[in-house]
Amino acid sequence: MSDIALVPNEGTSIAEMMGIPQLGGSSASSSQSSLANLSVLNDAIMGVVEVNGKKVKTEIVPGTSFKLRLSEDNIVYSDAVTIRTFAVRQRWCKWLDEEKNYIKSVMATDLKTDLKDSKGGFNCGRPAGYVADFHSLPANIQQAMRTSRRTQVLLGTLKLNNPVDSEGNVSPDHTDEWYPFVYEIRSGESIKSINDVNSSLSRKNLLPIQSTVTLTGVERIGSSGKPYAVFEAMEDKPCEIQEGDNETLKNFMDWINKQNEWVLSEWNSVNLSSGDFTMDDSDLINSMVNVEESV
Repeated sequence: MSDIALVPNEGTSIAEMMGIPQLGGSSASSSQSSLANLSVLNDAIMGVVEVNGKKVKTEIVPGTSFKLRLSEDNIVYSDAVTIRTFAVRQRWCKWLDEEKNYIKSVMATDLKTDLKDSKGGFNCGRPAGYVADFHSLPANIQQAMRTSRRTQVLLGTLKLNNPVDSEGNVSPDHTDEWYPFVYEIRSGESIKSINDVNSSLSRKNLLPIQSTVTLTGVERIGSSGKPYAVFEAMEDKPCEIQEGDNETLKNFMDWINKQNEWVLSEWNSVNLSSGDFTMDDSDLINSMVNVEESV
């Protein structure tokens, strides 16, 4: 049994810091440059191979593979990943086609209150409060609710189970390596899958960090007949609190706070005509407005 313990901030529990709902009873930089972005491919990466002297177009990285963007020129893929969850947050997001980026709200532990967003509004255009009868709303409000998507932000460390590059070649440099990551999950099915695992751990009086979890991409067919990807989460094996986990958790909290500070600065610049927040780390700012849609 490990004698290393996580130390919460004053006045908070570890579970509260992590953003994990409780069921009864019981040194990386924080900048975006050190936090890889995880997503899952809806479409396969196609390439050309030679077969019997003829060039044939074929799938070289399957759809449903995970994509880990470590940097602009360092992207790795895997059919499954193993993760340790350090923090979970909720936010609203809305994709703007004309700007090719997202409106994003601040992150919170739940979506029960109105959340300021980066365009100076709340909830990325969703109406405030509980809506009892969606179909009684005006068409423009219904559309706003459809396009403003619940997003679960997962922060942790991960290992690529079968890493390959964009040409499908095995990537030994990324084998058995653990990376801090952020995953903005927008698929309801994927969110339910990872939450079910975390709830199961909570019933055992375990934090998510005390177990590894395997995420595997799977294909679903939409109502239009077009395939899309989600993931299935499965509890892997227990793991002890490790030396360095305290610092990692604090770094994730710093990352969340800086992201929220940026959103609030944008909100203030619209509503107060004076934003006083400055951020030297342009990578962090870019990560808010130029992140690929993930599910």
